[in-house]
Amino acid sequence: MRYPVVVHNIEFAGYGAIAPDLPHCHCHGETLDTTLQKMAETIAERLEELQSAGDPVPDPGDLEALRKNPAFAGGVWAIIDVESNELSPKS
Repeated sequence: MRYPVVVHNIEFAGYGAIAPDLPHCHCHGETLDTTLQKMAETIAERLEELQSAGDPVPDPGDLEALRKNPAFAGGVWAIIDVESNELSPKS
């Protein structure tokens, strides 16, 4: 699955990232690379939490529709690719 992520530069504080399709899925990092790596880990953890709770895993949203949302204005968009085998229940 490929989840869109919006990243904002926070003046004097690094970067903040949000995965709009996943509730409570956000992170902060000192550099853009660190933030994107943390976001990939955060998305995988959040999907695992949803799956463990028996909740449905949300489908990734449409990037173009998300870009039009004024709440995300000024952000840079990235795609975090989470392999479906990472979401399988662990033995």
